[in-house]
Amino acid sequence: MTDTDTTQTPGAAGETQAANGAAAGRSAEVRELEHQIEEARQKQKEAEQRAQENLDRWQRAQADLANFRRRTQFDREELSKYATASLIETLLPVLDSFDRAWQTLPGSLRRLTWLSGIAMIHSQLRGTLERLGLQEIEAEGKPFDPSLHEAVDRVEGDGAPHVVTVYQAGYKLHERVLRPTLVKAGPKPATAAQTAQATANDTEETREATEPATSGQSPEQADSANG
Repeated sequence: MTDTDTTQTPGAAGETQAANGAAAGRSAEVRELEHQIEEARQKQKEAEQRAQENLDRWQRAQADLANFRRRTQFDREELSKYATASLIETLLPVLDSFDRAWQTLPGSLRRLTWLSGIAMIHSQLRGTLERLGLQEIEAEGKPFDPSLHEAVDRVEGDGAPHVVTVYQAGYKLHERVLRPTLVKAGPKPATAAQTAQATANDTEETREATEPATSGQSPEQADSANG
């Protein structure tokens, strides 16, 4: 029994060692697999980050391209709108000369045939410029606006300044002021109704001022006093 037990003990030890070796090998394989999995996860994370960075750059490039196209379109439209500004500005003195000529022309001459032809030329010139975007600035009686009007004379008075007199018409080309209106600025001019009311008030005050001199007198005494 003793010899048999002694013979079997080395075999059992070998199996134990083999089992331990196999376990150690599996553990090493597991660690290697875990290491490979961790590396794969890290590479995946890095790839996702690069993909997100590429997507962000692509989106920024798309936004920059869209902004560039909008700016280009806006610049093209602005160039088209104001390409004729210099030409129109050189034609404004001609328009001014027509306007001054018609303002000083006697009414008795306006029905002459040849003057009708000149009036038609004036109308065609103004119509052509208006189709290109020219607009006359409204000024007469309007509140004074330094962005639209240039005051070359002033009338002192209370209240907000208004345009009292227009010396030279001003014009806008689309939304841009091409030439401001030359004006005289002063208190707001009275309307026709206000002027009539002021005249009526003056008349009433004059009548009331003369009434006390004849009040309480008989018609004969009033006539005698007036006589």
